[in-house]
Amino acid sequence: MSHVGVPRGTVRKRRSLALLTTGVLTIPVLAGCSSGGEETARGVPQDIAPAARETVADGSTANWAVDALPATFNAFQADADSATTRITGALLPTLFPMDKAGQPKLNPDYLESAKVIEREPRQVVLYKLNQQAVWSDGREIGAPDFVAQWRALRGKDSAFWTARNSGYERIEKIERGADDLQVRVTFSKPYADWRSLFSPLYPKEITGSPDAFNDGARTTLKTTAGPFVLKSMSKSKGTVTLARNPRWWGDKAKLDTLVFRAVAAKDRTQALADGTVDIADIDAAGADRITLARRDRGSNGQPLNHGPGSEITPAQALRS
Repeated sequence: MSHVGVPRGTVRKRRSLALLTTGVLTIPVLAGCSSGGEETARGVPQDIAPAARETVADGSTANWAVDALPATFNAFQADADSATTRITGALLPTLFPMDKAGQPKLNPDYLESAKVIEREPRQVVLYKLNQQAVWSDGREIGAPDFVAQWRALRGKDSAFWTARNSGYERIEKIERGADDLQVRVTFSKPYADWRSLFSPLYPKEITGSPDAFNDGARTTLKTTAGPFVLKSMSKSKGTVTLARNPRWWGDKAKLDTLVFRAVAAKDRTQALADGTVDIADIDAAGADRITLARRDRGSNGQPLNHGPGSEITPAQALRS
């Protein structure tokens, strides 16, 4: 789901997600995105069963169903899809992820603060970056990354094959503040949705030139800055595997491994049942099966948890 623009169509359909705890890791797309042909409007209700971070066992693996392997890991290209969004959400900085109410919330893993400091004669936003935030190669996340992404996405250089530039074309200039950890962004016109920009944020090595932007992040992401790093992609197995980022400065991911697995929508309920996947976007009928199974299993009054390390998984619930 793009954070920019208005979803197509006027019909809103209720979707359900059979999910692990959202406390496993911070991925903005956990709330409010469907995988598949439909585009889900912000605010459309979804059934997400939350669980506390402490209920997830350390060192576990989660398998997440996606429609297909991503054609690119560059979220700003035309063939980026929901799998691209979900995977890059675990690998790259999201400065303002959505909270439970669908509102952008500052991510302290990357930002100390970000606010509008001037409105006249131009809107100016000052970002103060977390000094611990580094790319997986050890370089600190800084102003040069913001500048490179803006230049790639502002729409003035057709050599960059971009699918969208909403907001970036309104930026007049980006300046370094007192140091590289301060980024001063000046807009040519007021832009209320400025929090949607620079998410995901790519390293300057990817956005700094047309060649790198167009081809450098299609099948791999060598430099990342999320709780996970890209370990492998297997076309034969239909999987993208992420592993813990050893340089991650935030709360350690509970999972050792996160596997995104290509599973057609029609096969997802069964994939949950046979244990192939732990997380899936399913239709209401499939969600009802899980709900009924959980209700039956929990008739003795004992609480039921789902996900790695829990007493019962969604797959076990479906088999009950």
